[in-house]
Amino acid sequence: MTDASFWDKAAKKYAKDPINDMAAYAETRDRMREVLQPHHRVLELGCGTGSTALELADRVERYIGTDVSPKMIEIAQSKQSGATPAQLSFAVYDVASLPPGSRDVILALNVLHLLPDLEEVLNQIFKMLPSGGLLIAKTALLKDGAWFVPWIIPVMRAIGKAPYVRVLTGAELLFMQRNVGFNVTETLTQDGIAPRMFTIARKP
Repeated sequence: MTDASFWDKAAKKYAKDPINDMAAYAETRDRMREVLQPHHRVLELGCGTGSTALELADRVERYIGTDVSPKMIEIAQSKQSGATPAQLSFAVYDVASLPPGSRDVILALNVLHLLPDLEEVLNQIFKMLPSGGLLIAKTALLKDGAWFVPWIIPVMRAIGKAPYVRVLTGAELLFMQRNVGFNVTETLTQDGIAPRMFTIARKP
């Protein structure tokens, strides 16, 4: 099963499921609302059904939410209404082939750990951003969480119940971002069975 077909199959349930930790979600959402500026052109990778995009797009000049799953994007587009910020749009794109265009900020929320070619994607993101551009990410750290989680994921994937997941530590994630050239200016780790690290990285 490809990643696109996995997320297509999961889209309806994903859209209905409540956020597991609303306080943690709100903490990082509110921080992004502080960081984003009216002149920013934003690209979100792996936007899912668009919930976060709908909460952030009013802060910026342009916001494009992308996802590998056509079904996820279909649901995201169905959420748009007359009250939706005019600067928000959604499109189907694989993270491995980023859409062309100038961006000031790239958001990768709960997506970097799903990429088998993470190093190459980080390199592409770095090249796409201008000097001073930001990569804002939130990433699951399976190697820093409960000991059994890395063992469960391959089994779930084998039976079609999980996508590919990269098993990372926070130190490894920070090293990869810095290795392509980013200055990581802010980090926040939220605890859990699989902790998540929120990072803000700037291109010099």
